[in-house]
Amino acid sequence: MTEKTDLAGSLLNKLGETVHQLQRERGCAGLFLDSLGKIFARQYDTQNGRVNDAVAELRTFLARDEAKKGLPNGFWSDRLMPLINKFEQIDQTRDKIRLLAYRYTQALNTYTFSFTVPTIDIMIELAQRQEGYDSKLVSAYSNFLQWKERLGMERALGARGFHTYSFRNQEFCDRFVALIAEQKAYFETFKALASVDQIQIVEEHVEAGDFDALAEVNTLLEDGAPLGEIEKYTGEAWFELLSRMIDGLREAEQKLVEGLVQTAAKPANSPAPATRQKGAVAQITQYRSFLKSLPMLAAIDDHELDELLSFAQIREYEKDKLLFLRDEPATRLYVVLQGWVKVYNGLETGEEAILQMLGSGETLLEAAVFLDVPTPVSAQVVENALLLSIPAPVIRQRIQSSPQLAVSMLNTVSLRSQRLVQQLELSRLKTAQERVGWFLLRLALNQRTPDGTIYLPYEKSIIASYLDMRPETFSRTLQKFKQDGFEVSSDHVIAPDPFSLCEFCDVELAIQCVRASTEECPRPELSDISFRN
Repeated sequence: MTEKTDLAGSLLNKLGETVHQLQRERGCAGLFLDSLGKIFARQYDTQNGRVNDAVAELRTFLARDEAKKGLPNGFWSDRLMPLINKFEQIDQTRDKIRLLAYRYTQALNTYTFSFTVPTIDIMIELAQRQEGYDSKLVSAYSNFLQWKERLGMERALGARGFHTYSFRNQEFCDRFVALIAEQKAYFETFKALASVDQIQIVEEHVEAGDFDALAEVNTLLEDGAPLGEIEKYTGEAWFELLSRMIDGLREAEQKLVEGLVQTAAKPANSPAPATRQKGAVAQITQYRSFLKSLPMLAAIDDHELDELLSFAQIREYEKDKLLFLRDEPATRLYVVLQGWVKVYNGLETGEEAILQMLGSGETLLEAAVFLDVPTPVSAQVVENALLLSIPAPVIRQRIQSSPQLAVSMLNTVSLRSQRLVQQLELSRLKTAQERVGWFLLRLALNQRTPDGTIYLPYEKSIIASYLDMRPETFSRTLQKFKQDGFEVSSDHVIAPDPFSLCEFCDVELAIQCVRASTEECPRPELSDISFRN
């Protein structure tokens, strides 16, 4: 095990412990405020001490010389120190809570967006930047952290719902059901990406009965069951149920980090890429839930999906690998599992016109496979990618026997066509600032970074080409954003506030935004259009 690998693993655990204690403090604060200080005062004070201890340990760890020198370049100064300084503000939040000067939602949002979410973002970034870490295991770990955070939110909101009878308010129920959907999405993605060992770790550390109890309440809320069936818990009992689960997940989280470190510490003579590829093919069923969630495959039944996947292959592709060229036979349909692929056409001048940038869950060549025509575009991997592919003849044969797959394919092709029209409109009708703002907002909505950090997924030159501008134009435009209060770095942009990009929103993006159709939305006209459509 290298010193850097060990250092990263230790730091992930200390950050994880800080998040865990903050999540519990958030829940305690909610019950304290909802009861006007009559309950959970002692628990809140105790939890303040636990958070302080976790932050103090983190601060001591980061003060070591090896931490400053052993972390990725700029990570200590640019990412960790601002976070540590942010924790100094927590006492101000606590004072307002004790004085009952905070509303419940203010406290919840402060803990979430000022403390827990930024820390989780740093944990994910740290894991992603470790060269020896297995990318697939890191993706599973990332979704695990997001799932645990949603469970923490569900603990806080649910405790309020049971304590104050808020489940009798339809708006509160709608918000809770949306949170359930997020929590389930992250859990299903975790299961789809996780190794057998990772799934077993989670199962070993959470009681099956607690999972069942949570699922029962969630199902009742999703189905709109009568209040008599829903309100079976007190706020305190719900808090303890979810806390027991989340405590178990914290133990599982430590084991997941241990697995990342152990994988990174494998000797240099570990299996060759071809061996790993065979292993990936053998474990294709791990992606089954992920694939089932895709629009093209969601409508077909389980038996058809399993038959289709029996012909599939999974392969790793390195950056700059050419997948296919224009006018080649469309021999396979591709699904991006991880990484990024650019779809482009070459121009007579020798330059490229990037038509699309495809990430996880996107498909390639569905129209060419469906119509049995040559590829109309070229495609190249721009960041190391993991792709699943299915032979074109198999797809066409299944389309003939499965109306559901045929309709899903047509819907996918139609959606892709619509996006190409939107891309044309973006490049022809919008200014450079509008294009960059739209792109940053789209990234922000996809990455769900409420702290304002937007990570650039690939090289700036590729982004510029995708937005139909020269690299120097893209750089100048970013400088204009910098003048407007944005922090611009080589691989990320930080927005000054959650609404600073809203002026660049359109109907497509409004559909993805959690603030759409709420009083917070500064562009309600877009929400109305998307709702009517």
